[in-house]
Amino acid sequence: MKTQMQITSLITYESIRAELPRREGQVYECFAKIGPANNRQVSIELGLDINQVTGRTNKLVNKRKRIYAYDKQIDLISGKPAIRWAIIPVSKQLEIY
Repeated sequence: MKTQMQITSLITYESIRAELPRREGQVYECFAKIGPANNRQVSIELGLDINQVTGRTNKLVNKRKRIYAYDKQIDLISGKPAIRWAIIPVSKQLEIY
């Protein structure tokens, strides 16, 4: 599941890195690194409890508006539908703002 960071994701991350608290920054960086993922996948990747990731994802969605609901898929661990989140591409950010 690991992929190389997109150059646009790196540019976006660098532009907002100073604004993000430490954990939010880790979660954001993880989305940039692995691409669309649900909170459980991010928690496994970072070695954090899912509750630590979910709150940070929600903050990124609500405050920063740099993360969006990419799609919904069945989580392989829980067997329940889970939202996969992704970083808004730079080109789309320009349309939104």
